[in-house]
Amino acid sequence: MYPTLFEIGSVSADSYYIIWTIAICAMVFWTRKRASVKYGVPYDDAADALFWVMCGVFAGATLGGYFDNWQRFADDPIRILYFWESGVSSGPGFIGGGLAGLWKLKKLGVSVNSFAESASIPCAFMLFVGRWGCFLNGCCRGLPTDSFYGISFPDNPSVRVFPSQLSESFAAFIIFVSLLIIEKKLRRSPEDAAKAAFLWPLFLISYGLYRFVFDFFRAGDRILGLRVGQHTGLLAVLVGAVWLVYSFKKMRAVCEDARPVS
Repeated sequence: MYPTLFEIGSVSADSYYIIWTIAICAMVFWTRKRASVKYGVPYDDAADALFWVMCGVFAGATLGGYFDNWQRFADDPIRILYFWESGVSSGPGFIGGGLAGLWKLKKLGVSVNSFAESASIPCAFMLFVGRWGCFLNGCCRGLPTDSFYGISFPDNPSVRVFPSQLSESFAAFIIFVSLLIIEKKLRRSPEDAAKAAFLWPLFLISYGLYRFVFDFFRAGDRILGLRVGQHTGLLAVLVGAVWLVYSFKKMRAVCEDARPVS
């Protein structure tokens, strides 16, 4: 809709990069604050872990971009070297960031559960804001539709498409609000959060489900009939479900150990 927010001389401010930069910076600073203030993670350790998480995110998102547009590179393999053309993909970005963060947290001796809980709400907020950058830029479009909810973009006003960017932003907003409410209801101490995570597994499950569903209505290359976001979405649901079950079992064991012996 508005790929360029404003121009200063010959320099243009692209809406995609501006909004996603704001969203990512908000996520990083908010996660760092929550980790140190709410979940008892040392401030420097939180900052150190976040640096590696972001390195992993950008590496994973770039690699995922190759698979998201695999036909372009399959037709002209030399273009694989043009990494700036790969684009980015949020699902593989989460995988890359998760693996890098897991490695660094283990090295620092910081609770993975505590750090994950601190990142859950900021990550949902990041997706809610960031997808508006995709919408204004006109990328990540949905499939053509004749339905009343279809939208058109200036470069092809005669074709209405599914509003995939807005749908994902709305879904992320619902997850964001839901996690805020759940966190307030749980009222857990930093010690309890270090033993078992609930917010992050719920985020993974919710994120994975909406990516799997909405990507059926999104344009782009498919691998084995599914988009990259759907493959990573299913993985997120699986990891989140296993993590959630483990957390419930862990907290049940803690509660049983805490019962007075009669």
